[in-house]
Amino acid sequence: MKTKVPFAGRCLILCVIILGLSGAIACTLVDLQVNNDDKIKGIVAEELIQEERIPAERGIIMDRNEEILTNNVQSVELIADRYHLRDITAVVYGLAYNQISNTEEWRNEKDPAKRRRMFANERARLLGLAKRKLTREQRAKLRKELNPKDARANRLFDYDPEKCEALYQAHDRLVAEIIHPFIRDIEIKETVEVEPEKSITRGGKKITIPAKTEERTRYITKQEIIDMIAQPDVAEFNKTAEARGEKKRRYTQQIQLAHGLTVETAEQIKEAVQKAHLHGVVTQSELSRSYIMPEMLSHVVGYVDSEQKGVGGVEGIYNSYLAGTDGLREYRYNARGQVLPNEDDRYLQPKHGLNLRLTIDMRLQTICEQELDKGMKHYRARRGCMIVVDPKTGDILAMVSRPAINLTTKDLITHEGEFKRGTIKDDKGAPITGDFNFACQARYEPGSTFKVVAVTAAVDRGVMGINSPVSASPFSVGGGSKAINDGRFNYGVLTVGQMLKKSSNPAAARIALACKWPLYKEYVERYGLTKSAGIDLPSGGSCLLANGNHIVNFSRIAYGYSVSVSPLHMAMVYATIANDGVRMKPRLIDRIIAADGSVYNECKPQEVCRVMSPATAKAIRGALETVTHKSGPAGRGTATQAAIPGFRIGGKTGTAKKVSSSGKYFDNLYVVSFAGVLPIDDPRLVVMTVIDEPHPRDCNAGGGTVAAPIFRAAAERFIKVLHLQPSDPAEYEKYLSEKEQAQAAANPQ
Repeated sequence: MKTKVPFAGRCLILCVIILGLSGAIACTLVDLQVNNDDKIKGIVAEELIQEERIPAERGIIMDRNEEILTNNVQSVELIADRYHLRDITAVVYGLAYNQISNTEEWRNEKDPAKRRRMFANERARLLGLAKRKLTREQRAKLRKELNPKDARANRLFDYDPEKCEALYQAHDRLVAEIIHPFIRDIEIKETVEVEPEKSITRGGKKITIPAKTEERTRYITKQEIIDMIAQPDVAEFNKTAEARGEKKRRYTQQIQLAHGLTVETAEQIKEAVQKAHLHGVVTQSELSRSYIMPEMLSHVVGYVDSEQKGVGGVEGIYNSYLAGTDGLREYRYNARGQVLPNEDDRYLQPKHGLNLRLTIDMRLQTICEQELDKGMKHYRARRGCMIVVDPKTGDILAMVSRPAINLTTKDLITHEGEFKRGTIKDDKGAPITGDFNFACQARYEPGSTFKVVAVTAAVDRGVMGINSPVSASPFSVGGGSKAINDGRFNYGVLTVGQMLKKSSNPAAARIALACKWPLYKEYVERYGLTKSAGIDLPSGGSCLLANGNHIVNFSRIAYGYSVSVSPLHMAMVYATIANDGVRMKPRLIDRIIAADGSVYNECKPQEVCRVMSPATAKAIRGALETVTHKSGPAGRGTATQAAIPGFRIGGKTGTAKKVSSSGKYFDNLYVVSFAGVLPIDDPRLVVMTVIDEPHPRDCNAGGGTVAAPIFRAAAERFIKVLHLQPSDPAEYEKYLSEKEQAQAAANPQ
């Protein structure tokens, strides 16, 4: 007879079975989580995610005729990802493979499955070496101390830091061993100090002799690769900081081991790294900036730094337009370097930067650079600039400043040649870098070129006409003991227009005083002198103007003292006169173009305001033309060396003494300038030339004897390039013939 188990008994048995199964599962989970965590980590590490950055192409910069000024050169950089290089579960892959693959047993074994087991056993052995020997209680206590949100700390809590460090060092040596053959021939140029800076006494004066340096070439070593990854300086600092209870430094996670690699070399490195089962060493494509003419237009173009970020010029101002956005390719691969197909892999296409077409005409720019260097070398000047403006549009057709920089090497460019950065110093011992743009950032007292402001106010408001008489005799204002004069000259009575021709200080002051300060200041503001010039370049802001309510200051401002302007401001003043009294915003960007050729932004010329009537502008231009005449009413003008026979040239000279830091003026240091208009009857170009500290022993340092000849040399070449037509063709042909004969006589074959 079969005995039936009661219902309650069967339920009890079922519950015991369920509880037993649940307990077994729980124990297995605990064992997997606590005791066999390394197995799980090994599986996770089998599928590592790698991201590859796809660099966006930086936008191209070109001149108005679409002559390319910049380019992008593709190369590859070698990156060490320290996150993976300090992940014990990733590090053991490379170590295990390179240890087991060099054994006799591995070489004799041909079965791939058995080799994989050998590889797995070696990985497990190395992980076992790094394991912490903790009791369950110690493990629980350590886990409580860890931040549950710190995934890396939680992942590594099973391993002894000192034991891991030994494996990290072995892995760093392995990495260096694998990649060094591919990058050992890359040259590293270093500037080495061979003689320190020293001071000597000569003639009772202390003279500082700068340090002597020389450039040397060396090659990277295996130890340098190891140190770049390990960063022992940071480790030493953190050790000291920990002992003192101070803040530690962070390690660099993305380490550039080499850059400028060819695509072929990068593929060889990638293959070698995958074959060695190394994780954390990747090749990454990069686009480096190159400059077609690095020694020209440096202040306008600017350059990019090591992080491909624009610095100075339009590279800096328009960096967000030029840079673009990098793309991304993400994929997963296993320990054998095999890519694992996954529908979650991401691909983001790069968005290339926008292209800039400048208003610069490189034909005119080349002429300005050459003629400015030639003139500054002849007059042994300290600094200088030339700016060429189209008065009708405000387009900056050329802009050159000295000193400048070589955009590729960052060497200093002067009229004497190129010098290593930091080797040339100023009067205070500070290195001259060439980054300062004299044309836009400098402030100088303009001298007589500023006299057109008084004439504009007087003629435009009817206070005086261009032919109204004005006394040019010396006089004093505000009870001052020193009279306003023209040096050894006393021109008696001149007209307002003749004041510009002879550049009379007393006459200019009387014209301004007749207008009174409020009216005069209104025209200073109309010309835009109280605001930034508005160009898309780093600039020095608005001009500096003394308080004109004080009559002495006012009288000095009238002839270009007690006021500091930039060369660009003065160029735009004369461009306004040349444009029939309409002030245009200086325009440097002609248009912004997308990578597909479509126009992103057509940067059209912008009219700012009407400063004066067309009649006033025409009258002033007529007076400016007489400045270049050798004869006529009131005699010789101050800029006869700017004249080109056959062309009607107008302009104004400026000569101002330089002021010292104590506020006193030097007797023999000047800033000289010439603002030229070509041709005056139908202005096409306004050319502002400013020369700082021409050597007084070489010439009678003045705008008419230094800046005007430089203008003429450039203008003669502008005429040929732009095919400008002379007002008197016969006279121009005669001039060219005589010039050719003179050159032939001076240089006989």
